[in-house]
Amino acid sequence: MNVPQLLEEVRQRVPPDAPPGARWKGTAVVGTPLGEIEVAAAARIDSQGRRREQFWCDGWRVERAVLLRLTCPEEECPHATQVRARWASVVRPGRAATRHEAPRLQPLMTEVEVTVGRQKVTARPARFPCFTPCPHGAHPPMTLEKNGFDLFEDSHCLGGGVTESLGVRRPRIPSLLAAEAYLRARHLETLVLLGQVRGGDRLRPGPATDGE
Repeated sequence: MNVPQLLEEVRQRVPPDAPPGARWKGTAVVGTPLGEIEVAAAARIDSQGRRREQFWCDGWRVERAVLLRLTCPEEECPHATQVRARWASVVRPGRAATRHEAPRLQPLMTEVEVTVGRQKVTARPARFPCFTPCPHGAHPPMTLEKNGFDLFEDSHCLGGGVTESLGVRRPRIPSLLAAEAYLRARHLETLVLLGQVRGGDRLRPGPATDGE
C-alpha cells in the first residue's frame, strides 16, 4: 500500500459525515530514497462533529505536507529532496552519514554499449526536461530534469528523447534495461514487417505461362 492509498482508506473509514466518536488508524511501510519508512494516518470525529487528522513517520508526528513530500517517489523533486535532507539530518543522522560518500571526479558523460542479439548500440546518458505532476499531489506540476539515455548506432540516433502521455513527459529510455527492451521491441517489429512482406510475395500472382 502506498501513501495515497492509505489516505484514501482513512477517508473512507472516517468520512466527514461520520458520527462523533468515529475513529480509525492505518499503517503502511513504504519505500523511499532514504529506505523504508513506517507511516501511519488516523482520523476521528470529535464531539463537535469536526473531522481531525493525524500523521506519523517512523513514530514521529508530522504534518500532511511533510508526509507527502518525504514519501514522494520522485527522486529529482526539489520539494521532496529538501524534506528528505532535513529528515535524514534530524531523525536518521547515523544512517544519513553512512549514505554519503566523498565527492569524486567523474566524466561528464559515460557511454555504455548495449548488445541485443547481433545488434550493438551505444547508450549515451542525457538529462531531459520533463513536465511532471507530483504523484502525491503535494505541490503543483513542475518541470524536472530526469536521467535517461539516447541510443546511437554508427552515429545515427535510434531512439531516446522523451515520451508524453496525458500531458506528462518522461524519458523514453530511463535505464539500460529499458534500452534493451526498446531494442528487442524494434527487432520484433522488423521481423513482423519482414514476415508480412514475404507473405505478400507468396500471395502475389506470378507471370502467365504458355498453356494457361
